[in-house]
Formats: sequence, structure tokens, C-alpha cells
Amino acid sequence: MADVNALYASLLAADEARDAAALAAVAWQVYGQLATAAADLGALRARFWVYAAAPHASGGRQSASRGAQTGAIAAAA
Repeated sequence: MADVNALYASLLAADEARDAAALAAVAWQVYGQLATAAADLGALRARFWVYAAAPHASGGRQSASRGAQTGAIAAAA
């Protein structure tokens, strides 16, 4: 992947040169970089939610045992 700063410099150079073909080509490269970054963030977000939903991460097992203890206390009262 090309460096975003280098792509930005190329985008400015193509714009200053009024080179429509080069401007379009670089713009598509920038767009591709942004789409890749968004996809990476989406994948990271999905992994986070899977991890957060796991019982070991969210304390789900502890909550269930606390609920059982609370139920036992309520039943005894």
C-alpha cells in the first residue's frame, strides 16, 4: 500500500498540473486506502464485540453465579 501522505502530495501535484487522468488515478488510490482502512476498522470492531461477548471477558460466568446466589438468598428468605 502506498503511503497516504505520498498519495496526498501526488494528488496536489496532479491538481496543480491540471492532469485530469493523473488526478483521477491518484484519487482512486486514496479512495482505496480509505476503504481498506475502514474495512480494517470494521474487522477490528467485530473482533472486539466477539471478545466482549465471551463469558471470560465480560464476566458473564460471574454474573450467572451471582444471579444464582441472589436467587438462593431470595428463596431462603
